[in-house]
Amino acid sequence: MDASVAVLSVVVLLFAVASAVLGFMAESKTLTPDEIEYSGGVCVYPAKPAYTLGICAAALLVAAQIIVSVAGVCCGCFKPRGGGAPGPKRKKAASSIVLSWVAAAAAAASYAQGVSWNAATTRGAVVDGLLIKCEYLRGAVFRRAALLGLAAAVLGICAYAILRERPAGDEPKPDDGQQPAVGHAQNAQQQQVAPITPPQVASIV
Repeated sequence: MDASVAVLSVVVLLFAVASAVLGFMAESKTLTPDEIEYSGGVCVYPAKPAYTLGICAAALLVAAQIIVSVAGVCCGCFKPRGGGAPGPKRKKAASSIVLSWVAAAAAAASYAQGVSWNAATTRGAVVDGLLIKCEYLRGAVFRRAALLGLAAAVLGICAYAILRERPAGDEPKPDDGQQPAVGHAQNAQQQQVAPITPPQVASIV
């Protein structure tokens, strides 16, 4: 695995997991119908810890999404290597990053909905015949946002990893022709050394 992919995965997952943990904590601290008071013709909603937890979870989610996106752009990963046209892997990476942003946007919307319904405020009551009702948030919005945030982080990391893959045929090749083989080197040395014959001594009579 590329070192940059490993580092990015650790950083983004830390932010995403922390966001999910805060999201699940916020889900356990949401407003219940028994805590809503009716006074002066309006429904009074008290402040809940889910309000602060939801804001922190959304901030961590946005940070994780920005990191994984900016890292890919700054490294030039969205440009085809060698100037060629994008291949199937690049299309798959583009699909992953788009799905990542869709999941992140849905998670952020759920966090915003949960935060707004757990803030200290007043709302008008709903009259249903002889009954006066105070609306409250239903559904596990914080849990849904936490799961969507994790999915967004995983998709973003996958897209970055695909874009960082070394294309086939781009592996380093040995330097052929620069260093002769051992056998050829020995033959060359033998050819360069001329045979030495003993000197002929002429006798003088």
